[in-house]
Amino acid sequence: MNKLILGTAAVALFTAPALAAPISVSVGGYYNAVFYDVDVDENQLANARSSSIHNDNEIIFKGKTKSDSGIEFGFQVQLEGEGAGANDHIDENYVYVKGDFGKIEMGAENNAAYKMQVSAPKFLGWKTYDNNFKTWGEVSSFDKPLLDGVDGDALKVNYYTPKVNGFQLGISYTPDTSDTSGDSGLYAEGEAGTATAYAVSYAGTVAGMKVKASYGVNEFDEDPGVDPREDTALGLSVAFGDWTVGGASTTFEKNNVDTDILHYGVQYQLNSSTTIGFAIHDQEIDSGNDTEILAIGGATKLASGVLLTYSHETVEETVAGSASYDSDFTGVGLLLKF
Repeated sequence: MNKLILGTAAVALFTAPALAAPISVSVGGYYNAVFYDVDVDENQLANARSSSIHNDNEIIFKGKTKSDSGIEFGFQVQLEGEGAGANDHIDENYVYVKGDFGKIEMGAENNAAYKMQVSAPKFLGWKTYDNNFKTWGEVSSFDKPLLDGVDGDALKVNYYTPKVNGFQLGISYTPDTSDTSGDSGLYAEGEAGTATAYAVSYAGTVAGMKVKASYGVNEFDEDPGVDPREDTALGLSVAFGDWTVGGASTTFEKNNVDTDILHYGVQYQLNSSTTIGFAIHDQEIDSGNDTEILAIGGATKLASGVLLTYSHETVEETVAGSASYDSDFTGVGLLLKF
């Protein structure tokens, strides 16, 4: 399978004629900052703050050009504005080739199954199923219902077929998952396994409704003697009028322990500038913790590229079917997209 991906990439690269124009570069990104009033169960997290500021931001550099035959070449580099450490300033960075054959990406990037995944609507402007603020993860076993947990941004090759009647296939191969932030051990054996991801997606109109659907699998082959891991996710989103309903059902299978996650939400377009809605996260771990999260709120456009966000989020964590802890977050923030 990996030879098929490499062969497709080679054909696309070596059959392209000279470029017709220099590479044009653009800069964009986002900055998301939220002030939270926090009420955390003291039995779950002692000496917790009563207020907190959370942020998530990136500056994204993009470049592209086209050959005389119409084949597009480009790159993307994402600069972290708020990193977790000295080695976390650049995450995704890759080159790509795009044409009638589809699209090929090579570099440090999420896999195709992750990028094609359909989930809950973004009524808050930010993704509730991502929660990069790390608010919920501090007080619960919250796990993202996404197919990036095995290989993350490790160096890989992604291939996407052209869309046919709304359907598209994607496949990824990661030769070394030792560093999910982008680098790898190159030729080192035994330190980590390989990952392969597959996905199929659909986007179209059915009975007057805009429908998006996806199914993805991410398989991880570890060292001998260690159980392999397989993650699967099914996503669906339906938009009709001012309403959007969607979500994802995800299962992580690792070391004979299953984590089942159902993350779904509803969005309503209140007017031309405001969306409101709610999202529910229901997570169960075999013989482990159960996590239930409810997020309600909305986002209002203040100017071009500027959103005022407001939300109330509740987290209930049940530890191995015994003790239960409750936490509440009420937040107001700004989301800037540029």
